[in-house]
Amino acid sequence: MKRGYYKALYLTAALYDFILGVAFLFFYEQIFNITGMNIPSNPAYLTFCALLIALFGILLFMVYSDIENSKKLVIYAIMIKFAYVGTVLYYYLVVGKSFVDTPFLIFAVFDFIFAILFIESLRFIRR
Repeated sequence: MKRGYYKALYLTAALYDFILGVAFLFFYEQIFNITGMNIPSNPAYLTFCALLIALFGILLFMVYSDIENSKKLVIYAIMIKFAYVGTVLYYYLVVGKSFVDTPFLIFAVFDFIFAILFIESLRFIRR
């Protein structure tokens, strides 16, 4: 695998998280209605989570712009992706399936795939 592949990976991941964060920040009501999810009575936590996801997209853009010198950021990105996947799995398997809406399961699958690809990219970054 070449440098171009990893640049594309991190640009894709950056855009995915940034767009997802901004979309939930400004259009969470429409997203929740379209997907059939219940809108929380107090959406303040959604604002903070959406901002964190958008900021994470910016972090991944920083990796994209300087892959060879971003090992610590990549490790952080891997931990964030697995934290989300772990949270979704915990609620799905332990607390109850009704606590995890289908879109969040889909996001967890994407995040798991990104985490695995990020781990694989460490071989390139360590050169």
